[in-house]
Amino acid sequence: MIRSILILISVICSNGDDHDFKLAHYELSRNDDEIELHVTIDRFDFLQAVALCSQNKELSACMSEYLKMHFRLSFNGMEKEYEYLGHEITADFVEIDFTFGSFPQKIEEIDVFNDVLLEQYKEQENIVVSRFHDRKRSFRLNKGRIETTIKY
Repeated sequence: MIRSILILISVICSNGDDHDFKLAHYELSRNDDEIELHVTIDRFDFLQAVALCSQNKELSACMSEYLKMHFRLSFNGMEKEYEYLGHEITADFVEIDFTFGSFPQKIEEIDVFNDVLLEQYKEQENIVVSRFHDRKRSFRLNKGRIETTIKY
């Protein structure tokens, strides 16, 4: 709770650390039968987006809730919920790890919806990278394109 309050204060008291480059990176990969998601997002922008929530809840719950509202995936036509594993906050970024749990089927298609931070910043770019079947696929989502389908 103390950490959440300190982070909230640092976001509110920051003196215009706003910047022109708005970018977040989402990486999907498989670890054995589990699908994992690693998110790297600008610290200032993201903490500002979850600041009101973190006044009443733990910061980790607020970050997870925000992402689940704004970032959804389905694999082979089945929407999967992801579970928060942990996060790290550095000087510039928030890095968050999630798991989708066991998914032993071969991934043929991933439907992505991502409008994270787009309500605050029209210039926000969300890069989604998937690594499955020894192939890396990258897609850029933004205000003009908030959804895509990745096919393998």
